Amino acid sequence: MSFIPQILFPSQRHWLSLFCSRISRKRLPPGPRGFPIIGNLFDVPQSNEAFVYRNMARQYNSDIIYFNICGKSIVVVNSFEAADELFDKRSSIYSDRPRMPMLNELDVSGSGFDWHMAFMPYGDAWKEHRRLFHKELQPPATRLYRPRQLEEVRKALLRFLESPDDYLSHLRHMSGTIILSTAYGIDIKPKDDPYVEVIEKAINAVSLAGNVPSYLVNQIPALKYIPDWFPGAHFKRQAKQWRGYAEAMASLPLQFVKESMAKGTAKPSIASRFLSSMEEEGPRSPKKEEVLRNVLATVYVAGSDTTVAVIENFILAVVQNPEILKKGQKAVDDAIGTDRLPDFGDQNSIPYVDALVKEALRWRPITPLAAPHSVIADDEYQGYHIPAGSTVVGNAYAMLYDETVYGPDTHLYNPERFLTKEGKLNPHVKHPEAAFGFGRRQCPGIDIAESSIWMAIASILACFDIAKPVDDLGFEIEPEEGLIFGIVVRAKPFKCTIRPRSTHVPALIRDGLQHSVLT
Repeated sequence: MSFIPQILFPSQRHWLSLFCSRISRKRLPPGPRGFPIIGNLFDVPQSNEAFVYRNMARQYNSDIIYFNICGKSIVVVNSFEAADELFDKRSSIYSDRPRMPMLNELDVSGSGFDWHMAFMPYGDAWKEHRRLFHKELQPPATRLYRPRQLEEVRKALLRFLESPDDYLSHLRHMSGTIILSTAYGIDIKPKDDPYVEVIEKAINAVSLAGNVPSYLVNQIPALKYIPDWFPGAHFKRQAKQWRGYAEAMASLPLQFVKESMAKGTAKPSIASRFLSSMEEEGPRSPKKEEVLRNVLATVYVAGSDTTVAVIENFILAVVQNPEILKKGQKAVDDAIGTDRLPDFGDQNSIPYVDALVKEALRWRPITPLAAPHSVIADDEYQGYHIPAGSTVVGNAYAMLYDETVYGPDTHLYNPERFLTKEGKLNPHVKHPEAAFGFGRRQCPGIDIAESSIWMAIASILACFDIAKPVDDLGFEIEPEEGLIFGIVVRAKPFKCTIRPRSTHVPALIRDGLQHSVLT
């Protein structure tokens, strides 16, 4: 141990030598060799990260792989077995978040997203937010929101009739209205809605700021102290701009509810119900109001893009696989007939639609790499040492493409992988909930998201034929295959034709919408 300083006393050299020898004997998970000081800085992929990490796991024949970036340990988890063991069974030490200076540390509060539950450190504040989230956005509470979900899905069907080429805008409007009306009682305008404009700017900002590898300050937090005018400090100027969007997104909708309540015009919502209950207990608590503000803003960020992205996956899949569309239409017709639209009473009675939803989640995972966790204590897994403070990332893509779990050809959209030969849901095939994260940090809004997705898919199948568009010569135009990467990964925009299945579909949609509004 010649590197031990010789100025230490013999007993000190003995203990330091013993400590270093123990550290050196700890076996880290396999991964690229790296370089001195910078470690694996150049080994971390800049694109298609989840795919690269899965291949690395296969190369090293290990469920977990390891990187060291400038002294910071990063562990990528690539199997359901490892995810279950670390994120669930050992959740007490794997539920923290790593530091994200770009989001919440620059100057006063980084890009201003310190209110977002997903980025809060594990502790009492996060638990308080989580309790409210669970209370309002998990069964049985979510049953209260289903009439509004049904109404907005049917309004989207009507817009599909009127302007089918704008189907993506209609899906975004549907998703945004479901969340804003549920959370705040806000009815958004079809176009140029001021709340949507602010929120979309904020969501774009959090998508960029939350991409940890994109900003060196996330790897080297000391960079947050450099002055704004310093060369390369553009990230600080970005953070200041984004902070305004973040604050507006969290505060403006709740302020609308408070003003509406004062005027007596507030519509039923989570916010109005919560604020009313606070008033019954006495003066409103600023702390509780802040928790409500944070949770509702998180609901929108977490739910709006994810719902739309999964329905996009489904539409792309049936454009590419018209035989799947026909099977889905037949399954809906067989279950409910052709003289009414699906409603929530039909859930769990159309297994093929359930399988379509599951496969849309699995085939194009909306978060291929889950939001990073941080381990708060030294740990060991399968003989490998995981140092305290390591960033631990769940590779949902690797798990959802695991052929030992989901069968062959996982790159193909095949809902029948979730079904038995008799056409029933196969209970032995794992539900693709990895798309929503892991452990205690898994998105708690799964129920409302999946119910909106199910209703949209079942309703589209009942009403529309979807196909590839054709060019002027009558040749089919293949949809583009690419992806748009952010916090939520989405398909690149593609064109398709959406037409009513029969002449009576328009009347069916209008009657169904009128019925949902009346009920």
